[in-house]
Amino acid sequence: MKPLFYILRKNLKNHIKELGKRPVVLVGYILVALCFIFMIAVTFIMPSSLLRKGSAELFGAIVTAALFVFAYFSIRQGINKGSSFFSLSDVNLVFTAPISPKKVLVYGFIQQLMVTFFAMLFVSFQIPNLKNNFPITGIGVLVIYVSVFFLFFTMQLIGMLIYSVSSRSKKLRENLQRGFNAIIGLFFMGFLMVLFQTKDPMKAAVIYLNNDGIGYIPFIGWFRVVLLSAVQGVGPAFYLNMVLILLSTALMVIIIYKLKTDYYEDVLAATELNEQRRRNKKEGKANAVWMAGKARKVRFKYTGTGARAVFQRHLLEYKKTGLFFINKFSLIIIGFGLASKFFFPHSSIRTVLYFTIYLLFFFSIQGKWAQELSKPYIYLIPAGSAGKVFFATLAENFKNGMDGLLLFITAGFMFRSDIVTVILCALSYMSFGAIYIYGDVLSRKLFGEVHSKNLDVFIKLFLILFILAPGLVVSIIFSFIYAGTFLGEYGSYLILIGYNGIASFFILLLTKSIFERLEIR
Repeated sequence: MKPLFYILRKNLKNHIKELGKRPVVLVGYILVALCFIFMIAVTFIMPSSLLRKGSAELFGAIVTAALFVFAYFSIRQGINKGSSFFSLSDVNLVFTAPISPKKVLVYGFIQQLMVTFFAMLFVSFQIPNLKNNFPITGIGVLVIYVSVFFLFFTMQLIGMLIYSVSSRSKKLRENLQRGFNAIIGLFFMGFLMVLFQTKDPMKAAVIYLNNDGIGYIPFIGWFRVVLLSAVQGVGPAFYLNMVLILLSTALMVIIIYKLKTDYYEDVLAATELNEQRRRNKKEGKANAVWMAGKARKVRFKYTGTGARAVFQRHLLEYKKTGLFFINKFSLIIIGFGLASKFFFPHSSIRTVLYFTIYLLFFFSIQGKWAQELSKPYIYLIPAGSAGKVFFATLAENFKNGMDGLLLFITAGFMFRSDIVTVILCALSYMSFGAIYIYGDVLSRKLFGEVHSKNLDVFIKLFLILFILAPGLVVSIIFSFIYAGTFLGEYGSYLILIGYNGIASFFILLLTKSIFERLEIR
C-alpha cells in the first residue's frame, strides 16, 4: 500500500502547492470550510419547526422518494455502465503497476470516502430547510449525516456489483433491464391505484410512500427506517436497520475485495464515462450532454459576422436539440416549478418563482459560454472583448427568458394570476438567470479553473449570493413596507429586475477581458 499512499500524499501536497500560487482559491477553501462549520453549528443549535410543523408522514414521503431516486439512478447506471472509484490516471498508472488489485480497491475506497465527504457539504445546506419544517432533534441531525454518508458510499458499491453481474453477457443485461423496467412499472401502477382512490396527488404520494411494506425492501427500506428516526426518535428499529446497512455494506466490500480480483475490466467503462463528464464540466458542456437530446438536421443560414457568429452558432445548437429554445431542461424546470404548488403550503406564483430560480442556479452554473474558453477561434475574432462576452452569453439569456415566459404563463393559469404578474415573474426569472451566467464568468476570471468541481460550485454560490444580497434585501424590505398595496404587489419585482439588470451590466464590464487572456482556459 506504500506506493498508493504515496500517490494520495503527493496529490494532497500538489493541491496545497497550487493553493500557494493562487491565494484567491485558498480564500475560497477557507470560506467553504467556515461555512461548513457554521452550517453544522446552526443545524444543531437552531430549534425545529420554525416555519411550519410538518408531519412525520410528509417527512417519510420525502425521504422515501429521495431514496427511490438514488436507487433508480444507481441501478440503472449499474446495468448500463457501472460505477467507479477511479480516474483514467489511475487506470494508466495504478492498474498497470505490480500492485495487488485488492490493495488498489482499498485505494479506490479511500478516494470515494473523500468524494462522499464533499457530498456532505451539499447536505449541510439542506438540513436547515428540513429542520425549519419538521421536528428534527439534535440527534436527528446526526442521524441524517450518518445515513447520507453511508447512502452515497453504498449506492456506488451497488452499481459496481450490478455491473459486474450484468456485464457477463448481453442477454443477462437485457433481462435485468426488462426486470428493472417491470418493477418501475409496478411501482407506478401502485401509485395510480392510490391516486384513483384519493383523487389528490399530494395525499396519494404521502400515503403510498409511507406504506409499511417499503421497510422490507433491502437498502431502501433500511435507510428509510434510519432516516425516519430523525423525527420519530432513535429506538430499536434504528439500531437494527443500521446494523443491516453496515453488515450489507461490509459484505459487498468483501465480495469485491475477496472474490472479484478482475474488477479492472468492470470499472473501465464507468471510469471512462466519469472522465468524459469531467471534461464536459471543464468545457461547459455538463448540462448540455444530458439535457440536449439527440441532435437533428435543421436548415439554418449564418448571417452574423464577428462576435455575432458565436451567438448564431449557439442558436443553431439549440435548434438542433429542441424546439428552438425549448428542450428537456425547459420541461424539467417547468415540471419542478409547477410541482412546487403541491410541496409548499399556501403556495402562489411567487413560490414558483423562488423555487425555480433556486433550481436554475444548479442547472445554469456552467453554460454554453464556457465552451468558448476551450476553443481558440473566439480569441481570434476581430471584435471587442466585451462584445464577445455579450454574444457568447446572449443565447442563454434568451433561453432563460423563453423558459421563464412559458413557465409563468402556465403557472399564471394555475394560480389565476394577472398578466402583469406573469410578465414580471418571467422577467425576474430571466434577470436571475443573467446574474448566474455573468457570475459564472466573473468567477472564472477571478479564480480561473478550480481543480475541484465541488469547490468550484461553492465558490460560485458564495459569489452569486454576495452579488444578489443587496437586491434581495431591498426587495424584501420594500414588500413589507408596502404590503397589500399596488407598489407592494409589483414594486418588489421591479426592484429585483432593475437591480439584477444593472448588476449584470457591471459584471459584464468587469469581465470583458476574459477572452483576451488565453491562459484563463
